[in-house]
Amino acid sequence: MTLSRRDFFASAGAAAGALVAPSELGAQTPKASKVAGLPPVWGEDFLYQWSPPENVKRDLTPGPNVIRLSNSVDITNREGTDYDEMFKTMRAGGWTACEAASAGWLSRTMPDSEITEMKKQLKANDVYFYNIHCAGNIIAPGSEAEQWQRHIVDAINSADACGCKMVLTHTGSMFPGRDRAHPLNWSKYAWERSVTALKNICKATAGSKILIGIEPVNTEAINNPWAMKRLRDDVGDPRIVCGLDITNMVNAGVAFRMTELMNTTFELLHGMIGYIHAKDYVWDQMLPGMDWAMNGTGNMDYEVFLAHISRMTDPIMYVEFLSSAEEYQQAQRNIRAIASKIGVKIHGTQQPLQA
Repeated sequence: MTLSRRDFFASAGAAAGALVAPSELGAQTPKASKVAGLPPVWGEDFLYQWSPPENVKRDLTPGPNVIRLSNSVDITNREGTDYDEMFKTMRAGGWTACEAASAGWLSRTMPDSEITEMKKQLKANDVYFYNIHCAGNIIAPGSEAEQWQRHIVDAINSADACGCKMVLTHTGSMFPGRDRAHPLNWSKYAWERSVTALKNICKATAGSKILIGIEPVNTEAINNPWAMKRLRDDVGDPRIVCGLDITNMVNAGVAFRMTELMNTTFELLHGMIGYIHAKDYVWDQMLPGMDWAMNGTGNMDYEVFLAHISRMTDPIMYVEFLSSAEEYQQAQRNIRAIASKIGVKIHGTQQPLQA
């Protein structure tokens, strides 16, 4: 369903941001639950639970599904794009899935004939266009929140037209800038704004089957799997799914308990993970700052990670935050080698290293 900008939020009856009153929303979802987190390792009275327990469960049983790899070389729709060449190049590099960045993608309206050609070449080259990524801030202060919500609606309508399965976004921050942590980001008020914003988006796109993915990030209210599950319950729409990036939920307390966090996350969010972001990290300095590392070389338990992903339906793995084409190729080699070791299947083939 396509909703005009004039009609967007009209039924909400609020001029500034179209937000449901916090008191009203609180009355709708009066849930009380225990604090979420990994279980104690050494007992309730031990001060720190940052070290992993002995004999952590590591189920490496491969699933039946073949993982498609994607990377941050996004699909573009600039006028005159040669889609056949674009997808051939991706496929030759071993990448068999792709996504688009919403700002560039929505800056141009594609004619129907071009969409038809793009779909034709995706199929011919066996590349899956699965996602439009919106790095938005749907709870930003003032009118910016409404602008971002409209942007998500536009992205969903575009995904519908292009045969794309989902749109990924973020709940964001009480600051205008999404990546900047605000002291109220984990308040009940920010939570209610997040829920209301997503309800507005779902209502504006009612009838669409496009999934609405939320990426949990430490700087935002949705920063752990328990919050992600509660968000879907509170919004009350099965289209709300998780664009899962385990590394974006890393903090000092779980930095060395990643196998447990992965096990818990995949179990808790079973059936509601849209796709996976794949990075790695190391904690190699005095203060709890995590540095990105080459995939398969840091704290992430990539064997367990890949085993979990291979048990998902339609598994897609997006490799990101590396610096060069050579690094992306090395990351792909690492991932394919680890997958082969445990019997997990990766779609397509990667070109061998040049002599």
